[in-house]
Amino acid sequence: MDESGLHEQLRNLQTERIGEPHALHKPLLLLWLFGRYLDERSPTTTFEAAEGPLNHLIDRFSLRKVPASQPFWELKRTLWTPTTEVGSPIAETPRSPKWLRDNGAQGSLTSEVVNVLDEPRGIFTAADVLYEYFAPNVVDALRSAVRLVPPVFLRTAALKRETPTATTKLPQTRRTKGREVSIDFERSVRNAVFEWLEDLTTQNGGPIPFAQMTNFIFEGTRIPILNPQSGIHKPAKLGSALSIKTVYRRPTEERPYEDEVDGSGRILRYKYRGEDPLHSDNVSLRNAMERKLPLFWLKGVDPNAHYEAHFPLWLTAERPDQHLFEVSFEGPPKD
Repeated sequence: MDESGLHEQLRNLQTERIGEPHALHKPLLLLWLFGRYLDERSPTTTFEAAEGPLNHLIDRFSLRKVPASQPFWELKRTLWTPTTEVGSPIAETPRSPKWLRDNGAQGSLTSEVVNVLDEPRGIFTAADVLYEYFAPNVVDALRSAVRLVPPVFLRTAALKRETPTATTKLPQTRRTKGREVSIDFERSVRNAVFEWLEDLTTQNGGPIPFAQMTNFIFEGTRIPILNPQSGIHKPAKLGSALSIKTVYRRPTEERPYEDEVDGSGRILRYKYRGEDPLHSDNVSLRNAMERKLPLFWLKGVDPNAHYEAHFPLWLTAERPDQHLFEVSFEGPPKD
């Protein structure tokens, strides 16, 4: 499936019945899934995690009210694969919310959909198609509700895609280098950020509310040091990634793209954005590794958006066959 194929399917979702107002539960489920994927890099969710947010979106934005269970089992299987807790496919027949909860229902965007979303601007152009189902005067509120407001620095130029395998060579340095920024400037910004995060941690006596980390000023200029809609962030003024983030998940919720600290406690295995080594987020991490620039990791500790800030960390290795980077708590990679 390419971008035009996905957009065609999105434009042909069945949303109405004769004599009844539109039920926009399918576009709303997809928009929520897209926002979740952008935020957490996970195409998979459980019904338990989706039910509350989706019911809220349906109540607010759909002309006809239906339970969140309906789009969960009803959405096209070319877009979405729902299963029970043990992996059995869920048929396209009515299932109640109780049945989905009792059977540990979960679902995932198909790999074909994810491939399109991972293209530059792919997730936002797909969302634009879904917004066509809604009245223009609610689209801005809907964008905000599903966390799909495009960052202003998104590039529109297409990048060549390569699907990595265990034997795939990594892109050459000349293709992965971003805008050259003075190494001294990069280091100065990072040192100032780390001092600022240390002060915030002290002031809060531990984890920092996310909202407090949006107002970092460097030499009189505000520099966004993280992106609420993405796990990997490179500020526009820098040439390499500055921060990585792992959001909080309840113990009952699976995280297929778990960012894990190894048994030694010294290495964090941080997943790619998608699977494309040339995705701009992955390129920005590679740039930081090649230039031996430190970054910080935010680890979510509760559902109220409080984060532990860990710094400085260094990217020391890339594992393209596993679609991840290894991040060290102890120092930069050796020559």
